[in-house]
Amino acid sequence: MCGACGVKPDWAGPIVAGPLRRRDIARCLNALVSNVKVSEISRGWMVKKPTGASTPAQTLDELIQALIPQARHRSWEELEQALLNIPAPQRIEDGSSPWLSTDIQGDNPPEVLTKVKHLPAHMKLAAFALGAHTCAFEGAVTATFGEGQHLQAHPGHLSHP
Repeated sequence: MCGACGVKPDWAGPIVAGPLRRRDIARCLNALVSNVKVSEISRGWMVKKPTGASTPAQTLDELIQALIPQARHRSWEELEQALLNIPAPQRIEDGSSPWLSTDIQGDNPPEVLTKVKHLPAHMKLAAFALGAHTCAFEGAVTATFGEGQHLQAHPGHLSHP
């Protein structure tokens, strides 16, 4: 994907693609932010403010950037607790979504969101991406999204290929 067609390349595209996954991510992030509403649209999301102003987001990174000021949780513990209260989608995910190959850098960074096992990888990834920008932490943290599915974050930066 070069972007010539008007669609921006998204490193997380294989994980978050499809209307059902985008809807799940919108529902998940709506529970983690205030003063805006996220809804899924074709090829992305729309972030609507109470004033009626709307911001489209074609990529996961654009979505997270639009939500950073609205995040309600400033620690990984608060974020994890909020995620535990979000119900999993009713449909069954087969767990076969493609994953990015990433290397964990450093000396065993602490793992976060370890109690969140009921949400599918695409919902947990969206929350982890938001937390990388809004939770207070130093150094690096890692999260596991499934067997062999890990990502690392540094304050204000989600490490991805």
